[in-house]
Amino acid sequence: MKSNAPWAAPRINAETTGLETQTAWKRLFRLELFAKAGVVLFGAVLALSPLPAPAQSPAHTTVVVFSDRPMPDQAWTALFDAVRKTAESSGDAGAFGQAGTLEDGKAIDFDASAEFVRGDAVKPGMQVNDAISVYLHGDCALQPLPRRTAYGVPLGWVLRQDGRIAPFIHVDCTRIGQVLGAEAQGLDSEARERMMAEAMARVLVHEWIHVAAQTDRHGRNGITKASFDVADLIGESKPRAGESKPRTSGR
Repeated sequence: MKSNAPWAAPRINAETTGLETQTAWKRLFRLELFAKAGVVLFGAVLALSPLPAPAQSPAHTTVVVFSDRPMPDQAWTALFDAVRKTAESSGDAGAFGQAGTLEDGKAIDFDASAEFVRGDAVKPGMQVNDAISVYLHGDCALQPLPRRTAYGVPLGWVLRQDGRIAPFIHVDCTRIGQVLGAEAQGLDSEARERMMAEAMARVLVHEWIHVAAQTDRHGRNGITKASFDVADLIGESKPRAGESKPRTSGR
């Protein structure tokens, strides 16, 4: 359930309902959705030709990240560094309850050593073993705001296709910026870039776990929670000194 109440934490969703999913899926693949940004995502995704995995060898994951808007090189570097760090730390007991499992005991085939590729670097005919496409929506440059302006909104989502959670991850940069804008006041551009990269990475890895585990279930703690507050997004265990921030778990 969505809520705009000021005590509601942003939601991290695995959309699974039939009619809504079908509608969203059709809308997602309209070519004109991203054409305004000069990025032909549909063609780029189709250019990723899967290679058969070698016998007795697990498929290596390639995560291809597309952005609605151009991002500077340093922002891409910060994002990929943050995703690698988050992915590497997400297989421990703190993230799943047990190493490599969700709290319900479901095993996760999670490739924390995946390769990351910028969408604007994808070339026709590029071949990969196991591709996951990530779409960054909106403005991924964190700007200082006088107050937080987003509550109880989805920050990321995945969709079901033919009964499976499809390997397409969506991250809403604009909404993340609306959640973190107040935290960015007084920070220089490098610190804001680092904060945004950390938040985007945590949302991305959360959705990646849905894809890897093929489940819409959430955990009670850590990166598998259904809802993130500000401290979850920036990787802090508690609010900064002198600040009081609600920590609301998703339902």
